[in-house]
Amino acid sequence: MKKYQVVILGAGAGGLSSASRLLKSGIKDIAIIDHADQHAYQPAWPLVGSGEEKKTRTVKSMSRVIPKTIDHIQQRVTRIQPVERKVYLDNDDFIMYEYLVVALGIQLDFQEIEGLEATLGRNGVTTNYLYDYTDYTYELLKQTKTGNVIITKPKSVIKGGVAPENTLFTFDEFIRDQKDNKAHLIFKSGKDTLFPVEKYRRYMEEHLNNKHIEYQLNQELIKVDGDKKEATFKEWATGETYTLPFSMIVVTPPMSAPDVVKNSTLSDEQGWLDVNPFTLQHVRHQNVFGIGDCTNLPTIKMGAAVRKQMPVLVSNLLSQIKGKQLKAHYDGSTACPIATEYGQAFIAEFGYDMKPKESMPIDQGKTNPLLYQVKKRGIPLMYWNALLKGKA
Repeated sequence: MKKYQVVILGAGAGGLSSASRLLKSGIKDIAIIDHADQHAYQPAWPLVGSGEEKKTRTVKSMSRVIPKTIDHIQQRVTRIQPVERKVYLDNDDFIMYEYLVVALGIQLDFQEIEGLEATLGRNGVTTNYLYDYTDYTYELLKQTKTGNVIITKPKSVIKGGVAPENTLFTFDEFIRDQKDNKAHLIFKSGKDTLFPVEKYRRYMEEHLNNKHIEYQLNQELIKVDGDKKEATFKEWATGETYTLPFSMIVVTPPMSAPDVVKNSTLSDEQGWLDVNPFTLQHVRHQNVFGIGDCTNLPTIKMGAAVRKQMPVLVSNLLSQIKGKQLKAHYDGSTACPIATEYGQAFIAEFGYDMKPKESMPIDQGKTNPLLYQVKKRGIPLMYWNALLKGKA
């Protein structure tokens, strides 16, 4: 058994950036618990699936991104006991803490779609949410010349909230650029709107209509039969189900809070880490803070949100350690870069009030080659060299 002043659960963007910032702020006794040996920049995976990025560029070993003076405990977290201030691990050991930062990300629930796990990675069934399948996505895209190419998005909260749309628009251009390609692109979303911010919703709708992309809302993927190459959808409005044939289907699975959070006393009724939306402090345990996808913060789950959350969390955690009032305030800021074609993108940027909050001196709701380069090169550069080092 070991005890640390600060224990951070998860070595994703939220965990690593918070650890680095705390270290720079004078907190030396820190441990990060994460079973993985690699860290991935996952927002690039839709571009890998569209042939615009190499997946090897999206990962680095944990030893390269975790500061040397921070202990990396390479185990899975199996249980959190906030009253006892203990975190239990899958090797039957436990770690004690004075302060806890929960940054465990989100859980991919592939099992919620009948038949999906049995056929994923073959029979034209793929996803851009797992590193191992992104190359298969691109191989399918190049091979598919006829039939339905279906892109799905669930009703549930998801990370990388516009990843399906990035896939959709770049696939559309890829198909159009091949004169002999007769594939039919279809977007099926379980949500009741294209986007929660009206300005960007209108722009998304305009793009879909101008490109003549077939799309339907309130349509949830519930079953995949890989052998028959059929996908079954449920229409939320009526409860009716129907089946579509496909040549290729790119699945965004339903997602939820990690089971270890759901099964703890730290969760809300839906299973998410229950934090104050402005201070990021847990609502019942003052020595616990949360960041990123595992929390119940009412904003779209994006890396850009973590970038804005991290300074608030670190400032308030330091105040809590010193016994001072928590003054830092998170306003829900996030950003969603959407590639509307190869070389063009727009960036939706907003806060809790769901009103545009754009940070660049141009209209970010209009496609622009500059915004595409910001998405493809600028943001990853900032991610690896600033955010993960606690500088963003």
